[in-house]
Amino acid sequence: MADSKNLSGLDGVQSVSALGLRWAALRGMLASPLITSEDQSSLREELLRELRTIEQDFATLQSRNLMEVSAKIDVAKTALRESMGTGHSWVAALLESVQGDLQAAGPRTAAPPSRPVSNLPRSYPQRSEATETSSSSAEAESSSAA
Repeated sequence: MADSKNLSGLDGVQSVSALGLRWAALRGMLASPLITSEDQSSLREELLRELRTIEQDFATLQSRNLMEVSAKIDVAKTALRESMGTGHSWVAALLESVQGDLQAAGPRTAAPPSRPVSNLPRSYPQRSEATETSSSSAEAESSSAA
């Protein structure tokens, strides 16, 4: 397989997002029944090595936003679950808690209005010139009709 540093970004600059996409793709490939067959064991081993390398590369990159921090926590949780077994599931639970706290502390979006905006009455101030002009022209029309 090619070096993960060359595949994670076209311009040679790695990001947590690029590695995250590569990590997810590799995990998807490894879950495929085609890869789990016995005759594909060498390919499976190569994919596993690349996956471990990518997981370690996450530690060298700085996250640019809360989503990338959360992605790094996901990678850590998955690696811990696979390597530690059931006896240490509390570590993964702790990371899940930290991830939830991080997402809750993130920037808040504006609260939606309490009622739909489409139902709000709209009032437009009338222009005094337009009102005077239309009323004088209406008077002129009614007097000429009589």
